[in-house]
Amino acid sequence: VPSAPGCHRVTCVTWRPRGTRGQRLLGTGGPQLRAPEVALGHGDRFRLRTESAGTVTLELAVLPRNMGTFGVAL
Repeated sequence: VPSAPGCHRVTCVTWRPRGTRGQRLLGTGGPQLRAPEVALGHGDRFRLRTESAGTVTLELAVLPRNMGTFGVAL
């Protein structure tokens, strides 16, 4: 999230777990991570098989209220 006040457009690249060959051919349900916490850490993340899932564009309006309290300099 931008710390500068005003309107911002942010584009985020997304991914999803890559299914097995059979799941991709049959289009059966989306694959899910067995242990979602793996995606948060840096150690085992390289073992994940993923594929691009497109992008999401967010339009954010940032108000500079009490930001100094949280250590954010404007």
